[in-house]
Amino acid sequence: MKKLLYTLGLVCLVAACSEDYTDWADPQSNPSEEPSNVELAVESAAAVDFATVEAETLQLFVPTVTAEEGTTTTYEAILANADGSRTIKIATDENGYALTEEVQAAVESLYGRRPVERIIPVTVIATSTLNSVSVRTQAETTFSATPNAPEIEDVYYLTGSLNGWNNSDTTYELSNGGVDPYENPVFTCTIPAGTGDIEFKVTPKSGLGGDWSKCLTASDVEGKFATNNAGGNLKITAVEGARYYRLTFDMMEQTWSYEALAFTNYIYEIGNETSWGTAHALYSPNADGIYQGYYFLNGEFKFKPNENDWNGDWEYDGDNRIADNGGGNCPGVNPGFYQVDVNLQEMTYAVTEVKSITIVGSHNGWNPADEAMHMTYNQSTGAWEAPLSLNADAVVKFAMNDDWAVSWGGANGDPTAYDNLTQYNGKDLEVKAGTYRIELYISYEGKNRVVFNKF
Repeated sequence: MKKLLYTLGLVCLVAACSEDYTDWADPQSNPSEEPSNVELAVESAAAVDFATVEAETLQLFVPTVTAEEGTTTTYEAILANADGSRTIKIATDENGYALTEEVQAAVESLYGRRPVERIIPVTVIATSTLNSVSVRTQAETTFSATPNAPEIEDVYYLTGSLNGWNNSDTTYELSNGGVDPYENPVFTCTIPAGTGDIEFKVTPKSGLGGDWSKCLTASDVEGKFATNNAGGNLKITAVEGARYYRLTFDMMEQTWSYEALAFTNYIYEIGNETSWGTAHALYSPNADGIYQGYYFLNGEFKFKPNENDWNGDWEYDGDNRIADNGGGNCPGVNPGFYQVDVNLQEMTYAVTEVKSITIVGSHNGWNPADEAMHMTYNQSTGAWEAPLSLNADAVVKFAMNDDWAVSWGGANGDPTAYDNLTQYNGKDLEVKAGTYRIELYISYEGKNRVVFNKF
């Protein structure tokens, strides 16, 4: 009996110790409160025209959060472009207000600066916090905004003393390269200097035909222009020695300037094809800023005004444009022979690959696409070469890329001007019957020549 009581007492003691251990290892506690049943609703804020906004902040959306007492909420907004492919995140305060400059920058980045109302999709993300525990919710709305920018048309024209103040004349066009004027609001035009001062106004395309009300005119501030025909005539004061003037108008900043130009007969291309060591001449017969040459190219290149130094060289300015801006080289091209054109009036360039040159004439029925008469370019000599057998006297020319758009013949109407070929209405070259190895050297007007090596 005593043994049984002892055993029961031991069991009770162990049970009591076990209960005390469990309480110590897993003490009782109250769970942390967290936001529950958080509901977010947002409404559109008032439409904004950035041309009239003066405050440092503006309301992007109107938020309402339903949550337990003591819950705090912060917001951020995500603005999207029209197709949702780009987004920009903006921080806001508890009432949906954001910095005006940040919102304006986002709108312009997503939609451009054209001053038309934009309905912008906005995703609002709310972070609600209670006792260090957070819950995120989101809702959708829209924001209406109009960028701050002047009205800019696609094309403008000079109307003034240089064209008899003819408001319908389109001879002198200001152009930005044909792109969206809100992406590139800088318009340029190059005009002959003539003699004496030049006075003019700038007529938008919509004003041609006698409507002067939208003309750009002189302002009271030097270098600025007025709109809506509000001022007097713009004026170019004659510069001695100038042959042309390049006019530049920034339609966004409403500024203008002119530069006197005195083009030379030659500028130069230089590039990777000669390891940047030898410059190639481009020629302008009329010294009017329009240059051309033909050379082998291989990779990047640039242009410069002087053969033996880099002063004032022109770098790539994007989209086949050049500028003296300290930028990079013009994008590289595949190895090949190219027609190289530069227009310093417009500050543009173009390269056209010469894929073929054909010996064309009476011997092949004047077919410029005759593959049997294609010449081969010899990079080591710089000549286009081909054999030619004539059973009778013939007349020939040389056609580029299987077409008559560019072809070379004798300059000055001379059918024997083998040392002076021109691509401008060249004369058919007279060649006696026989077997020849022809070497054609093409570089620029006045230096193009052909050698008929007779066997």
